[in-house]
Order: sequence, then C-alpha cells, then structure tokens
Amino acid sequence: MKQKAIYLVLFILMILIVTVGVFYADQLDIYNTHSNPIYTSLNTSFKLNINQTAIVEPDNIKITFLNVTEDSRCPEGTVCVWPGQVKALFLLELDQSHEDVFNLTLNSNETQSQKTIAGYSVKLVNVDPYPGYLKTITANEYAVTLSIKTSI
Repeated sequence: MKQKAIYLVLFILMILIVTVGVFYADQLDIYNTHSNPIYTSLNTSFKLNINQTAIVEPDNIKITFLNVTEDSRCPEGTVCVWPGQVKALFLLELDQSHEDVFNLTLNSNETQSQKTIAGYSVKLVNVDPYPGYLKTITANEYAVTLSIKTSI
C-alpha cells in the first residue's frame, strides 16, 4: 500500500511538471528573438511586435524589438502637465561581430527617437497602442514602427 502511495505522488508530480511546462512554454519562447522574422528594405517603414525581428535587406541588418521600458504618455481622455514619452528597447545585429542594445525614446524631442550605429540611422516612428484612460497595456500588445536608412 505504501508503494502505491509513492507511485501516486510521483504520478501527480509528473503531471504537475508537464502542466507547468506546457503553460510556460509559450512564454519561454519570447527569448527566441529570431522566430517569425519579417523582411524589409532600407528607407522603408516597417512594424514589429514585441520580440519580433526584422531583417533589412540587402544589408542583412537584424533588428529586434525587445521591450517597452517606459510608457508615460498622457492617456487619451485626460489632461496632463506634459505629453510624456515612451521608450523602447532594441537589439541591432549588423554581423556576427557587431551587436548593439539600445533604447529609442518617442517624445517631442526628435533627436532621442533616432540613433546612428555603424553608418545606419534607426528611427522610432510610432509606438502602438496609445494609452487610454484606465486602460492597461500588456507587453504583448505593443508594436513599433521603425525605419532604417544609411546615414552617409
């Protein structure tokens, strides 16, 4: 009887481990930043969802939208002292030897929404969705519009 109880406990633990693994498998995949890449070209605006990569041809530049690190934009339907800003975190890979992680900030100061790296200018054009009054935005809802051009 004691041996059956041990097998039952082990069986329940195994089911629990499998259930937790299945539940978190989708969330763990967010670290695979090159899944479902989109292909685009220089001087073209393109949209990325969080943890999505764009491959910019013909230069084979890879840019991944990692996260929104700040969103203090004034929600629609409210009055604010200042308009706020939104910061997004990106990973840019030019080749195997050059990677750069950086933030771009979208606010009234245009210089913070653009960064030049190794002869390429990356510009944050837009961040969706725009905050609303009493509306919480989850990480999976964010999408950015970017453009990349040569800075020469």
